[in-house]
Amino acid sequence: MLSRHGSLECAILGALWNLEQNGIYTNSVKDVFDILSKNDDEKRAYTTIKTVMDRLFEKKVLLRYKQGKKFFYRTVYSNNEIVVKSLQETANRYCSGDLAKLSLILNSMMEEDLLVSV
Repeated sequence: MLSRHGSLECAILGALWNLEQNGIYTNSVKDVFDILSKNDDEKRAYTTIKTVMDRLFEKKVLLRYKQGKKFFYRTVYSNNEIVVKSLQETANRYCSGDLAKLSLILNSMMEEDLLVSV
């Protein structure tokens, strides 16, 4: 269901979460395209953004509805919900479902990162 998302999928979700955090829940492909064009060095075609948003809809990560001739999108899951689900899937895949073991690994990574950055 949620498992993995490519970098463009993540960028699209991030743009939608930002809009929704600001109370904007009727977002078109153009809205997302404009945000990504402004905030991203990599230029992407409008049709590419539309295709990926349609795929996210097919994956049941986005809702899509039509008003007039235009489609609008909104996220099904919050950023936190996707992170939690991804961590659960990672624990199931690599730690026999043991979230405590995954937590130890994450804590170890954070400690190593702190040591490297000092």
